[in-house]
Amino acid sequence: MVSLEWYRSFVAVYRVGTVSGAAKGLHLTQPAVSQHVAAREAALGMPLFERMPRKMLPTESGKRLYNQVIVAIETLEGVSGKENSAIAPDIIRLGAPADFFSEYGLNRWSAAQPENATHLHTSFGDTKDLIAQLLDGSLTGVIATQKIAHPELEYRPIFTEEFWLVAPPNAEVPVVRDKTDLLQLGQWLQTQPWIAYSADLPIIRRFWRVVFGKRLSLNPQFVIPDLRGIRRAIAQNLGYSVLPHYLCSEWCERGDLQLILRPAKPVSNTLWLAYRKTERNSTQIKQLIKLAEDV
Repeated sequence: MVSLEWYRSFVAVYRVGTVSGAAKGLHLTQPAVSQHVAAREAALGMPLFERMPRKMLPTESGKRLYNQVIVAIETLEGVSGKENSAIAPDIIRLGAPADFFSEYGLNRWSAAQPENATHLHTSFGDTKDLIAQLLDGSLTGVIATQKIAHPELEYRPIFTEEFWLVAPPNAEVPVVRDKTDLLQLGQWLQTQPWIAYSADLPIIRRFWRVVFGKRLSLNPQFVIPDLRGIRRAIAQNLGYSVLPHYLCSEWCERGDLQLILRPAKPVSNTLWLAYRKTERNSTQIKQLIKLAEDV
C-alpha cells in the first residue's frame, strides 16, 4: 500500500535537495525521510534521485513524478494548514542582514502578518553564507544584498537602499557650492578619521568613486562590522562614514548626525528576496513574498 507520507517526503527532498533539510521541514527524522523515499523508489522500481555528496538531484523519473503529484500535495497542505494553523503554524526561516532586518524590516513587517499567525525564525549573516544555508535547506528564504547566480534560485527585488555621507553632529565641514568645493571636500575628508564596516571599505569606496570620480586611498581608524554601531560611533564624534538612508535619515533630522552629502545621482543598492525555484508556489514562500511586498 502506498503511503501519503512517501509522497510528502519525496516532494520535500525534491524542493530542498537534501534529506536533512526535508526532515527539518517535515519535523521528521532523517532516517524516516530516507526510508520514505527508498520505499517509493522500490514501489516504482526506479530511482527518483541521484545521490551526490551534498545534494539529492532528481532523475528524469523523479521530475515526472513531481509534476504528477505536486498539485495534489499542495492542495492537501493548504487544507491541512487551514485546519491546524492554530496548533502548528507555518515556520518561515529567514536569513537577513542584521542591520536591515532589525532597523527597518521588523518594524514594517510587524503590521503585515497573514490572517493565520506565521512563526518567523531569523538568522543573521553575510549574503554568501545565508545563500549556502538556503541551498542546503536550512532556510526558507534570504534577504540578499547581492544576487548570487545559481540555477536553483530565484530573486525578487524588495528594497533599494540609498547611501549618504554623514558626519558627527558638531563637526565643522567645508561647504559645498560647486564642483571645486566638492573636490576640496574630498581632499579634506581623506584627512579625517573614518569608520568602516570592514577594512576594505566596500561601501565607502563605491560611494567615493561615484561621487568624487576617484579611487579612495585611506585606512579606517575604526572597523565596526555593524552599521548600527557605526551610526552610534559617528554620533559620538569618532569619525565619518557612509550609511544607508534607512539608518541615518531620522538621526540627521534629530541632529544626532550631520548629513554632508546626499548625492543628486543616488548611490544605491538593491536588496533581493531569494528562494528556491522549486518552492515558489509553497505556502511559506507566498507568505514571505507578501511580507516582502509590504516592506
